[in-house]
Amino acid sequence: MEQPNIEYFIKLSNNNASFKQKLIEVVKYELPLEIEFYINCIKQDDWEKAAETVHKLRHKIGVLGMEKGYKVAEEYEKNLREGSKEMQSEFEQSLTIINQFVKLL
Repeated sequence: MEQPNIEYFIKLSNNNASFKQKLIEVVKYELPLEIEFYINCIKQDDWEKAAETVHKLRHKIGVLGMEKGYKVAEEYEKNLREGSKEMQSEFEQSLTIINQFVKLL
């Protein structure tokens, strides 16, 4: 199973601890809000807003080093725009993994 990491933050910050921590704090703040919004969109069958939120979450998945999860999110976003929830389970599995990881940062 693919696991998240903070390698991107380390590279982007040039291993500057203060800047790296700021990047982490942004993700820690935004991720739960975006997940909650996504869940509400799905409950309301608002596929377009759900797709927009998946787009944002896809980038969080990517910066956390989950290449396979990024591709799943990309495909799921496309499916939502076409009115299909195919790949929802796989996408939500990635969300669970990154959410748990981010909580521990």
